[in-house]
Amino acid sequence: MANNINSISIVSRASSLATIQAKMVGDRIKEILPHVSIRYHTTKTNADLNVNINISDPSEIGIFTRDISTRVIDGECDLAVHSWKDLPIEPSNKTEIIGTLDRGDMRDVIIMKSKTASLEFKKEIKILTSSPRRRFNLGQVLPKLIPVKFKNINCIDIRGNIQTRLKKFESGNEDAIILAKVALDRLIEFGNEDIRKYIKSVLRKNKWSILPLSIFPTAPGQGAIAIEAKKDNKLLKGIIKKINSYDAFKNVQKEKLTLSKYGGGCHQKIGTSVWDENGTKLISLVGMSHDLKPLKNFGLNKPYDKTVKLNKNNRLYPTQNDEKFFNRKAIDNSKKIKNIKDSLIYLSRKNVLDKVEYIDSSNILWTSGINCWKNAVSRGYWIHGTSDSFGERRSINVENFLSKNLPRYKLSHDKSSSDNYELIPVYELTVKKNIKKNMNLNDKTHFFWMSPFQFDLALDLFPDIINGNHSCGFGRTYNHLKERLPNEKNITRFHSYKSWLELYQGD
Repeated sequence: MANNINSISIVSRASSLATIQAKMVGDRIKEILPHVSIRYHTTKTNADLNVNINISDPSEIGIFTRDISTRVIDGECDLAVHSWKDLPIEPSNKTEIIGTLDRGDMRDVIIMKSKTASLEFKKEIKILTSSPRRRFNLGQVLPKLIPVKFKNINCIDIRGNIQTRLKKFESGNEDAIILAKVALDRLIEFGNEDIRKYIKSVLRKNKWSILPLSIFPTAPGQGAIAIEAKKDNKLLKGIIKKINSYDAFKNVQKEKLTLSKYGGGCHQKIGTSVWDENGTKLISLVGMSHDLKPLKNFGLNKPYDKTVKLNKNNRLYPTQNDEKFFNRKAIDNSKKIKNIKDSLIYLSRKNVLDKVEYIDSSNILWTSGINCWKNAVSRGYWIHGTSDSFGERRSINVENFLSKNLPRYKLSHDKSSSDNYELIPVYELTVKKNIKKNMNLNDKTHFFWMSPFQFDLALDLFPDIINGNHSCGFGRTYNHLKERLPNEKNITRFHSYKSWLELYQGD
């Protein structure tokens, strides 16, 4: 039946980003139907034409999309392409979202002027954003994520396309701006040369940080493209089904459903993100409900069985009182680290900076998790992002932000391994003497492992633990346990040791 269609018309907003997204959809259709002609149309919405509209007003829900949708309803165009985050939570009775493409980077990025980032203290940090969600959450997390100390955050409304907003940021006296990373990525990847050069120059001149989803979830649908058609158009539904990213579609639906429980839309002080991490679906929810109830939740989409608690039959390792396997002795590589410039440096644990004298500010600093980020900030370093405790193999995805492929280094212990980085050992791990005599893991039933090296040592010393219940994070250790243990069902992943301990011991 699809072969009977000769052309498809697609409408979007008129901005550079919107037209890029429309073409992404058109190109995917052409891949499966090369004979079909794709015609593109643009519309300036009322929000585009009237910059004085308060987009946070609940009465203005859908202000960036309804004029676009009308052209589909009226039969002027076949498909509408939107940034899914702009669509109202409540579905239309005449159209529906029939598909999406693979999702782009969901995270937000904050860009701060270098002169502000270099300060030790500033009474007020002025940030350009019109999002109530971002305003609320920035107040919660920003003091912990930047080295600049401050008393107040003043969020200032801003409108316009990405280029317009960046120009306002550069020309004004505001300190920072927060944007969707996916918007920058798509403009750098698919925009014209002037746009690409301009965005990269802004990133190069200023400091930026990509905010982690675990503590800074985004608007529902951020990073996803929504493809809209009339409800009765079975032909287009069949075509779009072939290019639809099923997992991305379901994740956005979950986000929308979560927000709808709170009467949600763009006016809400709520962020929620659902994504897949190494085979596991995760959800993050942070914000404030209408009745001023704080919302904070991060973990598996399907929660762990809360009936599983520590009892006389469940014996955990490690706990605070347990004997540890290793002694740590500092290795002085300060001179080598001091001479590294224009590189990416991965901080594997918060303690790796204990004996490091100096890291040049030209480097991109990436941390293994949030605690490592906070520790680096307390030492005065600007951190560009984190693997968020999902392992060093997780894609950092900053290639668009860099002018070249940077050398990559990892600060860790001397026995650490790495596929992606040159190791610079900053401390030595030595096994404690008489460890087998001083501890017995054979009487333990539930374990949390911090590294493959720790697990291998424990298994060599106490082989009976192989049939126990083993837990770890989402990265290299999990993959290692799958190779070494006979039953994968005995492995459970947690975002952190703390979350594992809380489950078995109770909150």
